[in-house]
Amino acid sequence: MKPTPLTALPLAPLPAVHAADAPPSPVKPGVILVNHVGFPPNAPKHCVIPSPPEKEFSVHRMKSEASGWTQVFSGTLTEGGGELEPGWVGDFSALIDEGIYQVQCGSWRSRAFTIHRGVYDLPMRVVFNYFTLARCGDRTGKNCTGPCHLNDGNLVGVGHRDFSGGYHQSSDLRKWPAWEVQGLLGLLHFGQLQTPHWDKGIVAEEVRWGCDYYQKLVREDGGMFDSVFIPLGWGPRDFYVTDPPIPALWDTVRLQAEAATYLQAHDAAYAAKCRQTAERVWRYMTSDKRPMGRYQPPALPPRGHEALKTTWDAFYEGSAADLAYRIDAALALWRVTGDAALLDDAARSASKLLALQALESGAQGRSAAVFWEGPEGDRLASTSQGWQASVNNEIALALCELIQSAPHHADAERWRGAVRVIAESECAIARRNAWGLVSISFSLRDKAIADEAGGVLSPDRVYPAGSIRSRSGSAAERFLAYQYRPPLYHRQILLAGLFLNRAAEITGNPECRIVAQRQLDWVMGCNPFNASAIEGVGYNQPLRGIFGEFFPPKPQIPGAVTVGLQLRSFDPNLYGNCGANEYDMPPAGAALWLMAEQVKQS
Repeated sequence: MKPTPLTALPLAPLPAVHAADAPPSPVKPGVILVNHVGFPPNAPKHCVIPSPPEKEFSVHRMKSEASGWTQVFSGTLTEGGGELEPGWVGDFSALIDEGIYQVQCGSWRSRAFTIHRGVYDLPMRVVFNYFTLARCGDRTGKNCTGPCHLNDGNLVGVGHRDFSGGYHQSSDLRKWPAWEVQGLLGLLHFGQLQTPHWDKGIVAEEVRWGCDYYQKLVREDGGMFDSVFIPLGWGPRDFYVTDPPIPALWDTVRLQAEAATYLQAHDAAYAAKCRQTAERVWRYMTSDKRPMGRYQPPALPPRGHEALKTTWDAFYEGSAADLAYRIDAALALWRVTGDAALLDDAARSASKLLALQALESGAQGRSAAVFWEGPEGDRLASTSQGWQASVNNEIALALCELIQSAPHHADAERWRGAVRVIAESECAIARRNAWGLVSISFSLRDKAIADEAGGVLSPDRVYPAGSIRSRSGSAAERFLAYQYRPPLYHRQILLAGLFLNRAAEITGNPECRIVAQRQLDWVMGCNPFNASAIEGVGYNQPLRGIFGEFFPPKPQIPGAVTVGLQLRSFDPNLYGNCGANEYDMPPAGAALWLMAEQVKQS
């Protein structure tokens, strides 16, 4: 019996493809797969060989063009887990000397790659440039489209209001309030971690560009205006007086508060404006005026956006997702204001959050690595809904930030325990496949899931993960399933890398850093498709998604990161497949942030 697939992103019906016309599988045989760019010296280093000609491998270094390649390391491949596409794994983390390298196995050779402390300098610069090139409403000529949307927008029922600015966040002209800010937070953390030689103030300028737009979205009462960006096209779009999805408001507090600190040395007056904006939205969100129930979009774009009705269903007052985002917002504002009440608020939210942590079935009092969506029912916060893949890593990151901020709090050991359980789960799942990939989506089933060998390439394939105690009266236990690559998964695996770096410090488990690097390796080419998901970095990028809604379509932009590599990513019959090939700012920000961390640690 085949396992029941998880609910996936609803896609437009695809044209039928006859077998004779079907493209060849994009899974690459006969190759040695490795991060296309390379590694910082102290980073974990792995290769994957799907069907190796032998079980021994070696690493060679180019010392000069005249001498060619010199062997500097040898090792034995280990068989990867039985999940996802098969492969054998080589670990050469012991190599730390800077240089140009190549992996060899029998007569096979990998591409050359670099070990160097500045190995991600250029990739970070390329991804940073995506933000500038994707600007909307820009008069300076720095963006890729030239002046556009300068007269945004129409506030429905009121008239024209200046909402120009922000970014064409993904492969269209929209600038979603709840998603664009996720990319900006990654950009901001990059600026906090790195001071590249090419900066000269342009990172701060980009952070300010993003903050400017979000300040325009904040109403006088501290709530925010919403938009779904219709009518389509290059003219002014409709905005609405109702609030956007809840995470947009919490993340606006976080963005403006963290920008207040980052921009203080650049422009103290503007930094004060950022702080005031953060405080205004915080007051609104901690009052009875804040949105209480599930988000309902004020309108729907003409096609392909039904998922907006459910994407934010896990966010409502008191839900696990709401509490995690509230913790992050409170901590960001506490750091800039020093108000101890904010730290107390974060700790209280964490207590409510831990009350939602599920318990394993049959293990007395043992916490599971997943959280209930809210105070009632048996739906998990990490179950895919609409376009929201999961919030498990947001929950985990919020707890890590709280531990860092209040390490001696009376509840700190409980927070550490939750982090430990989540990290152990992610590392255990990463050992079950050759790619070190974590799962980002968990769901519950009424019946046990058969661990079948068939269908391993299906993006809907689910795997068994034990059982947890039910909270409903209908069953004593429910069976937990996990899925690796639901739509839009790249941002979530990159967030997992960020979480696992913190978990390594909190728990002392060195495996966490290994799995963290392997999430970045996946995005940068060490995957079954031998394809980098970053435009202009590495090789074999998938077909760029092209949509018929806009003309001209989004151009090829260096630094853009696609939302998730799938089998269908490489099918020329599927242009416009946003479920696989769309550019998006949230994974771009997460990739920039994780690269900055990997360099900093090394």
